[in-house]
Amino acid sequence: MKISNKARPEQVIRRRRHLVGISAAAVLSPLWSKPLINAVVLPAHAQTSMCVTDITVGGPLAGNASGATSCQAACDAEASSRGALLCDVRETDTGNGIDCACDLDLS
Repeated sequence: MKISNKARPEQVIRRRRHLVGISAAAVLSPLWSKPLINAVVLPAHAQTSMCVTDITVGGPLAGNASGATSCQAACDAEASSRGALLCDVRETDTGNGIDCACDLDLS
């Protein structure tokens, strides 16, 4: 491509930038690869459910009524027994054991 002497300086700069872009694409294209992740998909319940805490229950993990060995399992059992949705589970190490707190949505 021959640039005429009549070309304005802005046109010359645009042509040069265009050529640089094409050159960079030609050099980099062998290094490009297909993305490993095409999309992030959330589970349906994460998109539509709204958990509003109506009540917080809990206590020491040791000796809980369900006999569960983790706060998650104890809170799942508590939510199930009340027919509630489990919103959140928190564990606190008291030094004498683990205390669990379960936020439940009763509606």
